[in-house]
This record gives sequence, structure tokens and C-alpha cells, in this order.
Amino acid sequence: MQSTDDPQVLLFARDLARLNRLRRAYERLVPARLDTETPGVGEALVRDSTALFTDLRHFTRLMEGFADDPATVLRIVNEHLAVAVNAVTRCGGVVEKFVGDGLLATFGARTTQPDHRERAVAAAMGVVGANEALNRRRSATWGFRLEVGTGLASGPVVLGFLGPPERAELAVLGDPVNVAARLVARAHPGEVLLADSVYHGLAGTVRAELLGRRAVRGRAGKIRLYRVVIVERTRE
Repeated sequence: MQSTDDPQVLLFARDLARLNRLRRAYERLVPARLDTETPGVGEALVRDSTALFTDLRHFTRLMEGFADDPATVLRIVNEHLAVAVNAVTRCGGVVEKFVGDGLLATFGARTTQPDHRERAVAAAMGVVGANEALNRRRSATWGFRLEVGTGLASGPVVLGFLGPPERAELAVLGDPVNVAARLVARAHPGEVLLADSVYHGLAGTVRAELLGRRAVRGRAGKIRLYRVVIVERTRE
């Protein structure tokens, strides 16, 4: 048996530890709750789904004061994203990707969820509530508050591999993703904005006010836009 002082053994142990760290980091990046019916390369699955985008409002301007300390910006954003991800996953959603200081999550895209609209709205309200709790804990230390807005849209999406074979990744595409991205850009701090494709499928589980018909950049026609007032039923 080789001694533990053997340089080759020590080198192997270091490499193994490094590989384990990389594996754990990779596992954190892989969306949870993948459906067993995952499409192969060149294949696609189409499902009815709800897309949820979150975004920190006015964050770019706020962070100008940290131009010389980007590490602090990263820590603050990660604190927010940690509570946002928890709110999403508790409601059965999948975080597809992080977009700057926000995220894209889907409900019903990677696994069948007949109540994907209710789950997504509960998650959006959870993100707003969790961010407010984070502000209560940390705003005195930071010297400012984080304000989050959310946008949701529903409809058919496609789940499949995006990109050339050597760089392909499993992704979700569809009109709901595009519309939700446009809605979150309109959201004021603490707002949950719903496209009519979400609101009309909720069967009274959410009370929302109609904001009117709004044009969505890059999309023909207008959509009815709603703002959540109170979630009447919460998910365990």
C-alpha cells in the first residue's frame, strides 16, 4: 500500500476533491424537478405552462454607489436570489436561469402541473414577501431597500435542447416567456403583473384589478394586464 505521503497519492486526492467540488457546483446549476420525459437532442415537448420573471427595480442606479466594490453587489444580489429561489421551489417551480439581478422560472414546463397558474402566482407573491422580509433584516446594514417586481404569462411552451450539439442546453421557449419578460419591465416595486392568459385561468383563486389593455413591445396587438391585489388561497 502506498504511503499517504506519496506525491502521486496526494495529487490524486487533491484532484478528486476538486472534481467533487465541481460536481456539487454543477448540481446546484441543474434545475430541480426535471421530468422523466426529458426530450432527446433534436426532440421537443410542448406543454401548457406559466412563466415568471422577477427583477430588482432601479437596482442599476442603486449600485452606482458600489462601482468600486462589485463583490458587495454580488453578495447582495445573491442574498435576494436565495430567498427568491426558495419561494419558487416551494411552489413547485423550476428556476430556468438567472437574468442579471432577477430570474426566469417556469411552472408546468418540465413536468405536468394542471394548477401551474396558481403555483406561479403563489410563487410571485412569495418572492415579494420574502424580499420584504429580507429588507427588514438587512436594509439597515445596507443603507437601502431592495424592491422587486414580477411578471407572469401563460400558454404553450416548448422544452428542448437549444444550441449546436457541442453546446446544447435544455431550454424553455415560447410566447409566455417573452410576454412575462415584457411585463416585469413594467412592474413597480412589490407588484405582481399578470397577462390575461394567467388571470382568466385562475378560476377566482386570485383577486386582481384590471389595468387596461397594454401594448407589449415586439408583439402585435395589445393584452389585458392585471395587478394582483390579494391571493385568496395559499398553497401549503
